Amino acid sequence: MRLLPLTLLLVVVAVLATTSTIEAYAPPPSTLIRPSSSFKLKSSSLAVQRVAQGSSFHSDNSDRSQYGQLAVATTLFANHPSSQTTTTADDAAATNSSSTTQPTNTTAKQQARNKQLRQKHGSTRQYHGRRTTRPFAELQYDELILLTDYHLGRGAAAESGEKDGEQSAAMEGEMGSHQLHELTRLVSSWSKWVMWSDQRDGRRGQLRRATLKSSPQTTTTTFPLNHSHKSTAAQMAERCLRKIILEKQTGNPRAIVSIDMYHSVIQAWVKTGSHSDLLHASSLLDYMESNIDEELIPSSVKCYVTVLDGWCKSRSKGAEVKAEEMLDRIDGIGGKRRDSSDNDDGTLQDGTSTALDTHNNNNNKDVRYYNNVMNRIATSGKSNAGQEAERLLKNLIDQYKRGDKSMAPNRSSFNTVIKAYANTSGKNAARNAKRILNMMENPSSLGLQDISTEIEPDKVSCTSILMAWANSGHGGDGLCEVDAGEKAEQLLERMEGMYRRGNREIRPDTVTYNSVIKVWGKCGHNQAGDRSERLLNMMLCRYEEGDDQVRPDDVTFNSVIHNMAISNEADSPQKALKLLEQMEESYQSGLIDAKPDVFTYNSVLNAFARSGCPGSAERAEEILNNLENSFDKGIWDVQPDVCSYNIVINAWGNSGEDIGVGKAVALLDKMSARTNEGKASLKPDITTYNSVLHAWSQSTDRNAPVKALGLLELMFRLYESGKKEAQPDVLSFSTVINSFGKSKLPGKAREVRHLLRRMQQLYKDGQDGMQPNIFVYSAVLNACAYTFGSPNEKEEALKIGIETFEELQSSEIEVNHVAYGSFLRICRKLMPEDDDRRRDLIKRTFRQCCSDGQVGEYVMSQLRAIPELYVSLLQPHIIDGEASYYDLPNKWTRNVKDRRRKYPQYRKKSIH
Repeated sequence: MRLLPLTLLLVVVAVLATTSTIEAYAPPPSTLIRPSSSFKLKSSSLAVQRVAQGSSFHSDNSDRSQYGQLAVATTLFANHPSSQTTTTADDAAATNSSSTTQPTNTTAKQQARNKQLRQKHGSTRQYHGRRTTRPFAELQYDELILLTDYHLGRGAAAESGEKDGEQSAAMEGEMGSHQLHELTRLVSSWSKWVMWSDQRDGRRGQLRRATLKSSPQTTTTTFPLNHSHKSTAAQMAERCLRKIILEKQTGNPRAIVSIDMYHSVIQAWVKTGSHSDLLHASSLLDYMESNIDEELIPSSVKCYVTVLDGWCKSRSKGAEVKAEEMLDRIDGIGGKRRDSSDNDDGTLQDGTSTALDTHNNNNNKDVRYYNNVMNRIATSGKSNAGQEAERLLKNLIDQYKRGDKSMAPNRSSFNTVIKAYANTSGKNAARNAKRILNMMENPSSLGLQDISTEIEPDKVSCTSILMAWANSGHGGDGLCEVDAGEKAEQLLERMEGMYRRGNREIRPDTVTYNSVIKVWGKCGHNQAGDRSERLLNMMLCRYEEGDDQVRPDDVTFNSVIHNMAISNEADSPQKALKLLEQMEESYQSGLIDAKPDVFTYNSVLNAFARSGCPGSAERAEEILNNLENSFDKGIWDVQPDVCSYNIVINAWGNSGEDIGVGKAVALLDKMSARTNEGKASLKPDITTYNSVLHAWSQSTDRNAPVKALGLLELMFRLYESGKKEAQPDVLSFSTVINSFGKSKLPGKAREVRHLLRRMQQLYKDGQDGMQPNIFVYSAVLNACAYTFGSPNEKEEALKIGIETFEELQSSEIEVNHVAYGSFLRICRKLMPEDDDRRRDLIKRTFRQCCSDGQVGEYVMSQLRAIPELYVSLLQPHIIDGEASYYDLPNKWTRNVKDRRRKYPQYRKKSIH
């Protein structure tokens, strides 16, 4: 009998040891509290009324009424005289209870019912068809809000009783163990609710929306469906945590605040995905960091890692900066841990590791944090993303070389830096990416020879290099370096060689070949089509020999056909058509799964449209009609779209044939008729109308400018009637102005100025897309430069030209070489040769053109027409009586957007 008190004492000590190990913290500043209207629910008054009346959240027949009755039971307990007992008795009762405390005056029937529910659900419940350990899993969203408000509002009053029918005020620091335990469970429940809804949203709609059976008396929301719901859930979790912190701060010995509770709340805020919520999660870290005890530092690292992952996944601007700041803070925690350890290896004197050591040594997680931050930098779109990512990589390498083996960079670290350079356009970016690949192939140059196998290049490394070559364009034409295709093929050969030497991770596959073909298409080389076709034939041969890794797909065929279309070779259209027929036969025979789609056919149509050969437009329309007839008859399931028609209309516009504009107008009428028949996919868009306007601008019809202007007015009427797709844009106006510029109609200078003023007025009226650009001004100047007729008409065109050029120079628009050339022609053709102002104006204009770096071939041709000025202005650069455009100082030509200036392989063709 003497052992009984000792046994009870040991049990009490054990319980207290497992629940009272963490100190409390002062509540955070009021500036961290985020008030929200989401808390002011319409059902709040109803909740208070139901709790006060002791009504259930669910119907009596509901199987999910356990926690609805919990609120009722708590209310009854608050009203029962036995609740007026001392806190010690209340705590003892709470200690003996598991997760819920039933009142002492509950009827036998209700006790049996509660016991049955506990046996049915247990600690792990079935929720929406899946097992979960989330507390209060049976409660719906609004019900959980009501229960949270109830516990936060009643506090100690729920356990201290009521007097004269009025609820007594809650006393801070006197909340019982049961109430604190319920608040702790609510923190976990709200946090897990946010995470569960986030996981459900990630299923991309593959599962049906899970629902609970609603009570006939209550209309509720089943679970958070949007950011507002998730944010409210995170706010509820934080409110519960702050209540517990307040109890601890005011001296309640039963209040316990753990790192896990902070982590739950921070995780809930991070999972909402909002930029402002991520900032709030970071502010919670600031509070925790300033109040945390030294011995709890290691266990707090998971809170920082959670916020770090949130910033790495965020798409908001500047997220990469926040992520790197969080990475520095995690490194700081590691420094504090190492400073607090007694041994050099970061362990305590007894040989045990701290919690942070265990956290970091699991699968090299520190390196993963660096890789995540580098990946966020790589996708930031910043021009210096490659340099920033490489800086972090060098930081990793330096730490590893100083002896921290847990910071060894891996293959993913190097691949991420290559990806960062690949996403940055520019010649040097591609070369820097190749330099990182060389580091992986020669780890001894970095002192990483002992981990050479971990950083050996793989397919991802080489594919990223190929992407870097494809994005190595400089300028606005979207083209990469001319020799990028050659370099891409050389890299492909290196991959084949490394694979044959035993590197199984680098075996080229279909994606690799497709990337090389893409580089050929973007380099602008005139042999891009032939080289791409050669790669396709290599893939087909290897596939027929049994290599399934290089099986051509639809991307392969479409890319090759596209490269043929843009190669501008005379036989490109026929080659593209032949490859399309080969693709159809291979698919129908089952050799490949690559089925021609509308993009494939459009690429072939584009090959004919770009060729400019006689009969190419007619052949393109024939292919279009055959495809449409096959679809209508059910022979083929590929239907032409609006892009298909636009390509053929453009082909007729560029054909140079007299019937071209008529064919273009007929196709436009056909599209409108098919749209009225119910084929919405053929509804004409702004590209369609602009293509027809372009056909009019290329027409030799004397009245073409007037008809183009009539179509422009029709577009305005259609737009005003509600057809938004017919709204004219800047290209529409510039095309009509060009149409006037190429004509010999009298008064065309006055007409184009009227169109310019109309655009300016539309822009002032709020149509942002109508602001005149350099192409509009150049078209107006060109119309003035090619004015013919009487002296009065030329004088009017000269006045309009000078006025327009001065207006252009005073604007924020950069004057290009076309505008300078057109104005020089205006001075040369419209000003009398004996006018002294003519010579001075031409000289000033040319010097300004040199200063702006816009001396192009058009400018040079205008100077050649004035021999005396040509010699005086270009004397130092004239060789054998000729000053070559390509031999001029780079300062004069640096800003010319001329393809021939950048790519030498086009010079000979352009000169001759």
